[in-house]
Amino acid sequence: MAQIIDPTVQQAIKEAAGNVQVNTLIFPYQSFLDDTQLGQAIAVQSPSDPIVASTKTTISSAGFGLGLHPDSQCPVAVQFKASAAIQAAQPMILTPGQIVFPHGCAPFSGFDVGLPFGWLGGGLAQLVTIKSPEAAVWWAPGAEVVIQRQRVTLQPDGAAPTFSYGLPTGFPWKNAQRYVSAGVSVPQGGQAIVAVSPTRTVLRLRVTTLAADARCVMVIKNGQAFDTGTGSLNPAVAPTLSGEKTAISFTFPAIVGAAAYFPSVSFDLPGVLLAGDDAQFYLMNESGNAALDNAKVDVIRYGLI
Repeated sequence: MAQIIDPTVQQAIKEAAGNVQVNTLIFPYQSFLDDTQLGQAIAVQSPSDPIVASTKTTISSAGFGLGLHPDSQCPVAVQFKASAAIQAAQPMILTPGQIVFPHGCAPFSGFDVGLPFGWLGGGLAQLVTIKSPEAAVWWAPGAEVVIQRQRVTLQPDGAAPTFSYGLPTGFPWKNAQRYVSAGVSVPQGGQAIVAVSPTRTVLRLRVTTLAADARCVMVIKNGQAFDTGTGSLNPAVAPTLSGEKTAISFTFPAIVGAAAYFPSVSFDLPGVLLAGDDAQFYLMNESGNAALDNAKVDVIRYGLI
């Protein structure tokens, strides 16, 4: 037997479902493509503050729930403000697609929001404030986001390589460094609270005169999937790392015609799996073209939160 809904109730349902407010914020990326900083630059942050101070925004909008739209490009840290007789909720991290009601059926009076401590990406964040307890939100799955950007040097073949950290899967990244001056950086890592699943890596060679295809290799050691041992069963003891090296071969395509552009290449597997908070890597020029020795390569990593 079909259920008949009173017309006044139907109207109330429609009003509740649309009773939301949208705020769109754009945050800076917390890693940089810069010749002198080489991916070490992130905003000055305090480990005791879950919101990066330079990105903090106050939203004076009361509501019952808050959602981060799944098409957002980064997670956000939120500190809800108290309302009458309700204490402020603890700061929390929202990932794209997540909805929270911090005070249950009681409202909040507003909130502070910004990038979480240690996040290396940035971009657009669309916040949906749910204005009534009955308001309904339905979302489809979100898209991949930029999780990290850095610039590295294409090292000569045959020379003693210089490994660098740079393939994190959790943020804050334990090995994060904040650039201070030439050759000087300070640790700015922490315990990871946001995990990512890498999806693809894009490499862009900063050379506009490439007469022939250039074969290069990414060499990785201490990747999370292949090089992490079992170690001790005691969770307080870090697992052992083998230090074994794995190579991924790729080719930058030649620049054809008179147009000046940077050639790029993207790889999915196995490159995205060879990552980890303790992973180290370097890029090696195996093309035979000495002009590419010490050229710069931009590395962009994408993933799902």
